[in-house]
Amino acid sequence: MSDKDTDLSAKAKASAMASLAMREHSVLELKHKLLRKDFPEDIVLSLLDDLQQQNLLSNERFAEVYWRQRAGKGFGPIKISHELQQKGLDDKLIECGLLESEVDFYEVIEQVYKKKYAGKPYRDVKEKAKRQGFLFRRGFSTDYIKTVLD
Repeated sequence: MSDKDTDLSAKAKASAMASLAMREHSVLELKHKLLRKDFPEDIVLSLLDDLQQQNLLSNERFAEVYWRQRAGKGFGPIKISHELQQKGLDDKLIECGLLESEVDFYEVIEQVYKKKYAGKPYRDVKEKAKRQGFLFRRGFSTDYIKTVLD
């Protein structure tokens, strides 16, 4: 490996570690971040492998943390699952992350609903539909929505 490659590897690792120090990242997220900084792909791929072997980068850990963080911001399982797919995680990892995070989405939707509507009952079918739409866009399924609207 040339001095230039060694220098680039060190800079790529420093950049990756700085990103990971701020928050967990998926492998795909970190790969894209490093490639956008114009690090060569072979250096990035090698670095990602090293970071995973050292357990500094983990899609499993990322999924678990992401489930908790997004649920804490009032988002439902459909939306969170879709976001994780966009971040390069497969369905098995997404499901495992959900189970490991131990998020109670019945509690989450209850909190979201109370915060938004402050316990005020809806007046008519149109307002009920509007509330359903809000909760659906937040990523909650009909089963969850029924628990707060019925």
